[in-house]
Amino acid sequence: MHRYNKQPIAIGRLQRFAMDSFHANGGALPKQSHEEHSQKIACLGAGPASLAAAAELKQRGYQVTVFDKRPQPGGLNTYGVAEYKLPLPDSLREIKLIEDLSVQFRFGVEVGRDIPIEDLEKQFDFIFLGVGLGAMHKLDIPGGDHPAVIDALEFIANYKTARATSIQGKVVVIGAGNTAIDAANAAARLGANTVSILYRRTLTHISAFDFEYEHSVQEGVTFHWLTQPVAIHTSNGKLSSVECMRMEIAADGSPRPVANSNFQIGCDLIIPAIGQSPLLNFLAQCNVRLEKGRVAVDRATGQTTNPKYFAGGDCVNGGREVVDAVAEGKRAGIAIAKALEATHV
Repeated sequence: MHRYNKQPIAIGRLQRFAMDSFHANGGALPKQSHEEHSQKIACLGAGPASLAAAAELKQRGYQVTVFDKRPQPGGLNTYGVAEYKLPLPDSLREIKLIEDLSVQFRFGVEVGRDIPIEDLEKQFDFIFLGVGLGAMHKLDIPGGDHPAVIDALEFIANYKTARATSIQGKVVVIGAGNTAIDAANAAARLGANTVSILYRRTLTHISAFDFEYEHSVQEGVTFHWLTQPVAIHTSNGKLSSVECMRMEIAADGSPRPVANSNFQIGCDLIIPAIGQSPLLNFLAQCNVRLEKGRVAVDRATGQTTNPKYFAGGDCVNGGREVVDAVAEGKRAGIAIAKALEATHV
């Protein structure tokens, strides 16, 4: 007899139930060592990778300071994951577990600008790079610098921190990754009259997960496939439309424009979600080797080519899932602790 579940296991809901039960019963992260060590580690960025590394090291008794240029910890969990997926209070509640371990946080501090990287290298035994990726790519078309063109991460951050509580009119999102989907769904939930996603390829090429796409369709988002924005038009200083051209998929699989196919889509707000750029200038100051804009690390330990630095998260993997960032941070934290232990054998 074959026994199987026809419905997939709702892992996310099981995890949510487990964490809610954990918090309801006064859960706390246990310390693995009651001995306090003098060695100090700096974690740059307060996203999931750095927080995982910080927790692992602090549980083992090491002194950890987390630096972040934003006013709150959590990285994309706090600022970049749509509210309907991860409410801000839930993100901050989980971070409170790490704060309760006595990890030190320094917010509003941009390393490399407010504090020279050389000073950190003198003050700390090791440095963990959990800096993520940099700014989102600009929409480099005529009119792309209009104030009503807001990148997806900024838009989602405004949504999560209640700086944006409602939207009217027509919203156009450019791109078809998970961040684009999040921005489109947020716009729909904030009351936009219409929300459209423009993508220069087809449904089979999108980087968003299938379930994310299905969710967006259920939210009422309209998808325009094989559509490439080429210019933004205004009327009396306000956005009026985005000019697009039709695309087709060439024999080599790349999109190419269709001649004389330009058309207009009306819009009041445009949200580009076309990827983030790596923090090349900052990473160059750390003297770590990069591969295609990503920090090169030993996959087993997270150590970079500069032995003082370890790294994990989006700056290493290019932008994968939160669980990947946490795993990389935890792995690096264990490796740093072993390196520190080895110096005192």
